Amino acid sequence: MENFKSFGRKLTVPFFPGYTAITGPNGSGKSNIADAILFVLGPRSSKAMRAGRLTDLIFNGGKKRKNPANHCKVSLVFDNTHRKMPVDADEITLTKMIKRAPLKDNPENYYSYYYINGKASNYTGFSTMLQQARISGDGYNIVKQGDVTSIIEMGGVERRKLLDEIAGISTFDADVTKAEKEQEELDANLERIRIIVREINNQLHQLKNERDEAARYKELKQDLYEIKAKIAEKKKQEIQSQITEVTHQIENYEKEQNQLSNNANGLKEELKQKQVDLSAIEKEIAEVGGDEVKEIKEQIDKLREEEIKTIERNNYANEEIKEQNKEVQTYQQRISQIETELETLNKELEEQNMQINQKNELIETNDAILKEMKERLASSDDSTIELSKKLTILKGQYDDKNSKLHEEKLSLQRIADQLDAIENQIAELQETKETFSFEIKDINWQIDEYKKQDIMINKERKKIETELFETKKHESEITEQLQDLDRQIRKMQQEKAKLQAEFDAISSVQQRYNRAVNEILKARDSNQLKGIHGTIAELAQVEDRYKKAMGIAAGARMQSIIVDDDDAAAKAIRFLQQKKLGRATFLPLNKMISGKPRGKALMVVKDSSSIGFAIDLVSFPSEYRGAFWYVFGDTIIVDTIENARKLMGGVRLVDLDGSLIEASGAMRGGSAPKTNLMFGGADRRKLESLHMQIKQNISIQEQTEEDLRNIRRTLSTLEEKLTAFSVEDTSQPSLQQLNMQQKEYSLKLEKNIKQLDEKISEKEQIQIKFNEVEPRIKLLEEELETIQKEKQVKGNLLLKGSNKEEAQKSREISETLDELRTSLATLKSEQQGSKKKIEVLIERKNELDEHVQSINDAITNYKTEIETLIKQRANYQEKIQALSHVQDKMSNEIQSYTKKREAIQSSLTTIEHDLDKVNTRIESYYDLISRAQYRMPTLEGAVKDLDEELKLYGVTVDMQHLPSVESLKDSQRVVEESMNELEPVNMRALEEYTHQQQRKTKLDEDVKHLKNQRKNLIKLVNEITDKKTERFNIVFHEINKNFKEMYAKLSEGGEAELQIENPDDLFSSGLTIKARPRGKKVLLLSALSGGEKSIASLGLIFAIQQYDPSPFYVLDEVDMFLDGVNAELISRMIKQNSVDAQFIMVSLRKIALKEANHVYGVTMQDDGISDMIGNIDPDSVGPEGNIQTIMK
Repeated sequence: MENFKSFGRKLTVPFFPGYTAITGPNGSGKSNIADAILFVLGPRSSKAMRAGRLTDLIFNGGKKRKNPANHCKVSLVFDNTHRKMPVDADEITLTKMIKRAPLKDNPENYYSYYYINGKASNYTGFSTMLQQARISGDGYNIVKQGDVTSIIEMGGVERRKLLDEIAGISTFDADVTKAEKEQEELDANLERIRIIVREINNQLHQLKNERDEAARYKELKQDLYEIKAKIAEKKKQEIQSQITEVTHQIENYEKEQNQLSNNANGLKEELKQKQVDLSAIEKEIAEVGGDEVKEIKEQIDKLREEEIKTIERNNYANEEIKEQNKEVQTYQQRISQIETELETLNKELEEQNMQINQKNELIETNDAILKEMKERLASSDDSTIELSKKLTILKGQYDDKNSKLHEEKLSLQRIADQLDAIENQIAELQETKETFSFEIKDINWQIDEYKKQDIMINKERKKIETELFETKKHESEITEQLQDLDRQIRKMQQEKAKLQAEFDAISSVQQRYNRAVNEILKARDSNQLKGIHGTIAELAQVEDRYKKAMGIAAGARMQSIIVDDDDAAAKAIRFLQQKKLGRATFLPLNKMISGKPRGKALMVVKDSSSIGFAIDLVSFPSEYRGAFWYVFGDTIIVDTIENARKLMGGVRLVDLDGSLIEASGAMRGGSAPKTNLMFGGADRRKLESLHMQIKQNISIQEQTEEDLRNIRRTLSTLEEKLTAFSVEDTSQPSLQQLNMQQKEYSLKLEKNIKQLDEKISEKEQIQIKFNEVEPRIKLLEEELETIQKEKQVKGNLLLKGSNKEEAQKSREISETLDELRTSLATLKSEQQGSKKKIEVLIERKNELDEHVQSINDAITNYKTEIETLIKQRANYQEKIQALSHVQDKMSNEIQSYTKKREAIQSSLTTIEHDLDKVNTRIESYYDLISRAQYRMPTLEGAVKDLDEELKLYGVTVDMQHLPSVESLKDSQRVVEESMNELEPVNMRALEEYTHQQQRKTKLDEDVKHLKNQRKNLIKLVNEITDKKTERFNIVFHEINKNFKEMYAKLSEGGEAELQIENPDDLFSSGLTIKARPRGKKVLLLSALSGGEKSIASLGLIFAIQQYDPSPFYVLDEVDMFLDGVNAELISRMIKQNSVDAQFIMVSLRKIALKEANHVYGVTMQDDGISDMIGNIDPDSVGPEGNIQTIMK
C-alpha cells in the first residue's frame, strides 16, 4: 500500500497460507487493510470501502493535514502456481492507483490506473483476470465491517440469487435471454422477408417477356460475335501463313548468306596463305638470282605492297557496304513501322472528324432551341432583355477566350512534340559522337600498336627460341619418365603374378569357410554387398610359431565377418535369409567395444611362462580392435601345458601345442584339429591394391605418352613459326589505311559536333517558346472561369423570371450544351494531337528516307571506288607479271621457282575471282533479306489488330473447320437482320430477372433456415431451463446439507435449514433460512439476537465454502456480536478451514487472535498515520484492542 487512507507511507503486508488475524484499537485503521483489498478487487463504489468518494481514499495528511498525498496505490500479489489466472507466471501482481487531476469545473477530478505485473492495463483487463480465477470484490468470501448479518437480513430473492451465482445460473439466464432475443429478431426477419418475396414475384411476372426478348437478342449477338471472330481468325490465318512464308524466306536467305560468308572467309584465308607462299618463293628467287634479280625482286615487292593496299582498301569498302546495307535494313524496318502507325492514326483521325461533326450538329440543334427559349424569356420584360443581352455578350467572350485557349494548348502541344523530337535527335547525335570518338581512340591505339610491332617481332622471335629450347628439354624429361614408368609396371606385374599364385593356392587348400561365409565374401567381391571388410582369419597376420595356438584361441570365431556398421550387417543377414544360405556372425565396427583384461589375467600375463595376451600376438589395423577383442578377449598364450596348469583358474589359457584351459577350469586338447582355417591366408586386399596401382600407373603412362605427343606437336608448331616468322601478316590493316580511317572518322566527328551544337541551340529556342505559352494558358483559364461564374449568375437571374418548367428545361439544355462543348473541345484537342503525331511521323519518315538515300549514295561511292581499285590492282598485276618474266629469263636456276610462282599467282587470280563472285552474291542476299523484312511490320501489325479484335469478341473459335470468308459474311448479314427486327431491346431485363430470381431463391432458403433456427431456439430455451433447474437443485441440496452441519457445530447442537418459498416457481421465489438455536424453539430470523444472526450467517458462509471454496476469505470483525463461547467456536472453525483456504480476519477478540497462525497489530501514531506491528503476542492485546507489548 502507498498513501491509502490512514496509511500515509509505503507499507507491505505479507499474507501467508493459513489464518492471519489483524487487531488494533478502534480508529487505528485496521479495517483499512480490508478496504485496500476491496479497492483492488473491483467495487467501483467508494461506499463499499467506507468513503464518500474515491478521492477520500487518498491519504489526507493525518491530524495536522500536513503534506497530503495526490495519489494512492495498492498492489495485491497472487500465487499463480496452478495457473488459475491466464498468465504464464507463478506470481501475478494486480495494482490499482488513483491520482488527483483537478479541473476548473471539477476540482475533485481524478484518473484511475491499472497494472498487471507492472504492465499498464485497464478495468476490463482486471475484471477478466479476476473472473477467470473466480475472485470478486462483491463475493460472499469478503465480509465488510458491520455486514456479517447481511446474508441473513437480505431478502429471500436476493439470498436465492446468491445460490444462483454459485450454481452459475447467470450463465444459463444469459443464454436464455440471448436465445429469446434471437427468436424475436427471427420473427421480425421472417415477416420482412415474406413482404419482399411478394414484391419480387410481381416484378418477375413483369420482367419475363422482356427477359425472353433480351435473351434471344443476346443469343443473336453472341452468334454475330462468333461469325465476326471466325472472319477475323480466317484473315489472321492467311496473314500468319504469309508471315511464316516470309520468315522461312528470310531464314533461307540468311542461311545462304551465312554459308557464303563462311566460304568468303575460307577464300580469304586461302588467299592469305597463297600470298605468304608467293612472298617466300619470291624471296628464294631473289636469293638465287643475285643483285640484279634482287633489285627486280624489290620492285616486285613494292608493287606487291601497293597491290595489297588496294586489296585491303577493297576489302574495307566491301565491309562498309555490308554495314551500310544492314543500317539501311534497320531504317527500312523503322519506316515500315511508321507507315503502320500512320495508317492507324489516319483511321483515328477519320473517327475523330466524324465524332466532331456529330457533336457540332447536336450543339447547333440545342443552341437553336436554347436561343428560342431565351428569346421568349427576353420578350417578357425590360430586365430580362437586358440580362439576355449581357448573357449574349458573355457567351461571345467565353467562346472567344475558349477558342484562344484551345489554340494556345495546341501550340503548347506542338512545341512539346518538337521538344521530344529534338531531344531524341540530340540523344542520337550524342550516341553517334561517342561511337566516332571510340573509333578514333581505337584507330589511334592500332596505330601505336602498329609502330610497336617491329620491336615486338624481335621479342617474339627470342621468346619462341627460348620456348623451343625449353620444350625440347621437357621432351627429354618426359621420355625418361616414360622409361621409369615402364620399368615400374613390369616389376608390379611380376609381383602381382606371384601374389595371385599364392592367393589361388591358399584359397583352394587352406580356406574352408562355411557356406554362408563363402557366399557373403562372393557377394562382397562382386559388389552385391557394400561395407564388408572380410573374415577375422582373412584380416589378421600371425607369426608361424603362434598360428596353432592362435587358431585354437580364436576357434570358430575366425569365420566372423567384420563390417562397416550395423546397417551393413543387417543387409547381409537379409541377403542370407532371402537366399536361404545359412547363418554367419557379423562384427559391425560402429558397435564393437574394446574391453580391458581382468585382474587375474593381468597377474598371470606377468609370469615368466606367459608369452602374452593373444590379442597382442596378432597384427591387424587399429580400427578392428573392438572386433578382435570379441574374438580373443583376455586369452593368454603360455609355453607348455604344465605351466598352464600352474596358472589355471579364472583366466583363459592356450599353450603353443594347442591345448585350451577355460577360465572355468575346463581343459581341451589332444591331436591337432582337422581344420584348414588359419590366420594370414590369402591377402586379397594387397592383391587388389597392387592391381589398382598397376592400373593407375598404366593410366599415367598413357597420359604421359599423350603429353609427349602434344609436346612434339608443339615443337613442330614452334619450328614452323620460327621458319615463317619473317613473312609479313597481310591480314592486318596497313598504317596508311589506319591513317586514312582516322582522318575519315575525324571529319565525321567534326560534322557530328557541329550538328549537335545546332540542335542544342534549337532546343533552347523551343524551350523559350514553351515557357512563354504556359503563363498565357493559365491566364486564359482564369479568365474563362471568371466569365463562366458571371454567366451562371446572369443565367440564374434570367431564369427566376420564367416559370419552373421553362427554367428547368433551359438548365438541362444549357448543361447538355456545356457537356457537348467540353466533349467537342476534348475531341478537337485529340484531333490536333493526332494531326501533330502524323506530322511528326511524316517528318521522321522523311528524315529516315533521307538517311537511306544518303547511305545508298555512300554505297554507290564505295562501289565506284571498288571499280577503281580493281583497275589499279590489275595495273599492278601486269607490272608484276612483266617484271616476273624478266626475272625468269635472267637465270635457269630459278625456273623451278618461277613455275611455282606462276602456279601460285594463277591460284591467287582464281581465288580472287571466286571471292568477288561470293561477295556479289552476299550483297544480293542483303537486298533480298531487306525487302522481306520490310514486309514483316505491316503483316505483324495486321495480326496484332486482328488479335485486338478477337479479344473484343471474347469467343473461342474452332480452328479446324473454318468456312470461307464469303460464306461467313452471308451468315453475318442474316444475323444482323434478325437483330434489327427485335430492336429496341431492354438488355437490362436479363440481368434484372436473374438478379430477382436469385434474390427470391435466396430469400426462400432464408425463410426455411429461419424457421429451422426458430424451432431450434425454442428447443434450446427448454433445454437450458431444464439444465438450470437441475443445476440449482444440486447446489441447493449440497449447500443446505452443509449448512445444517455447520450450524449444528457452531451453535453446539442447534438446527437450521434452507427452504425454497415456492418450489413450483423456483426462479421467482425466495430462499428462507429457518434456525433453532440450542434449547430454543424454531425462530424467525428477525427474532434472533445479533450473535445468533452472526452464527447463522457464518454457518451459511462456511457451508458455501465447503461446497465452492474461495481461495481466500476476508472477514472484518464478524465476531463483534458473539459471546466468548461462540467467538471461540468461530475461531476454531476458521482455523480448521484455513487448511484449505487463506483466511484474513480483523478482530478484537483474544480467542480469535490465539487461534491465528499469524497476528498483526495496527496502531495510530500521534501524527494520525497508521502503522503496523508484525508477529505480536495475543496476550498483549487489551479489551479495546490496545497493544501493551510489542513483540512476543
